[in-house]
Amino acid sequence: MIFLFRGEYDILNYIKIQMKIKTNLFWIFFLAAFISGIIPLQAQVKKQVSISGVVKNNTFKTASLYQVGKDPLLITEAPIGADNKFSITVEIAKTDIYKLQFDNNNFVMMILQPGEKVDISIDAKDFLKQLVIKGSEGTSDIYRNQNILMAGKTKLDSISNLSYKEMANPKYDSLLKVYTLSYDKVKTDRDNALKAFMLKKPNSLAILFLSEALPIDANYDIYSKIDSSLFAAYPDNFYVLNLHNQIMVGKATAIGAVAPDFILQDTSGNNISLSSFFGKYVLIDFWAAWCGPCRKEMPNMVKLYADFKGKNFEILGISLDKTRDKWVGAIKSENMTWPQVSDLKFWQSEVAAIYGVKAIPYTILLDKEGKIIAKNLRGEELYNKVASLLK
Repeated sequence: MIFLFRGEYDILNYIKIQMKIKTNLFWIFFLAAFISGIIPLQAQVKKQVSISGVVKNNTFKTASLYQVGKDPLLITEAPIGADNKFSITVEIAKTDIYKLQFDNNNFVMMILQPGEKVDISIDAKDFLKQLVIKGSEGTSDIYRNQNILMAGKTKLDSISNLSYKEMANPKYDSLLKVYTLSYDKVKTDRDNALKAFMLKKPNSLAILFLSEALPIDANYDIYSKIDSSLFAAYPDNFYVLNLHNQIMVGKATAIGAVAPDFILQDTSGNNISLSSFFGKYVLIDFWAAWCGPCRKEMPNMVKLYADFKGKNFEILGISLDKTRDKWVGAIKSENMTWPQVSDLKFWQSEVAAIYGVKAIPYTILLDKEGKIIAKNLRGEELYNKVASLLK
């Protein structure tokens, strides 16, 4: 659930987390777009954007406008007068994402287009519910979608609370089925409403605010449909490029795709390629010595390997560690006897970027031809899947 108000979830912080895996893919796509002429070189004509605002029950001193990119850029700030009003006028050359900030915890995310005249009204005592914006279609789209998310969250919380209260009821099993159906319907209706917006406005920057509510991995079909429009409209936007690259990664690592090959060094410095294991079922396991959940999962992996080693099955561990000593030490202490490789680049690992790894532990299961057949399985679920393949 994305929260765009009161500092609970700033899109800048969210997308910075998503971009922590820095990869050559970004520059490859950027350079390709630049060379092909997608990214225009000609100067763009700037047009004025005016923002007139009023703050009810005002407790703030200034309104500051930031351009939101890889790093936030302060464009201008204006005092809030004794009449609780403020006015900002700036010149911009292209549609982009901005943040109108009143203090660290109170801000409005905006999508501003050249030439817009925006009227905004907020209430310092009820910042979330009393926001009114006129004159900015992109900004209105952000908060229209936010209202859908908030309404969905309220309904889902209500169903969860009802279910919890009925746990002692002798008929709970039958009631749970009803609650589950209701819960799933709310989620489906919410997601369908957001997807309808994406299809209606496939080149809207407001789509960038939906990637947590609608994760790319689980909604690749809809993102692949809107990608060409959004990327064509904003090929040089930092976050659009990030989303585009994630979609390209999703395509390359989708279920049924042949896993991208790579070569990394093992603990002895020998080069090991993924393709050298083709002909067997292969489990790629992304982990790190510093990762608590990874270490907790290792007994399951040890059992998996002990039971299926030599039965046309192999595990290839890929560590996101930074130092060789800690990497090798963890391998020994956890009794990990399967092949291990790493470039010791932490989250800058290019292989992790190629596979879209954003959190570990993370597993990818391949068939004998190297095609991806399952992702992010662990524990009993992983064990049962491998067992069924090796029958």
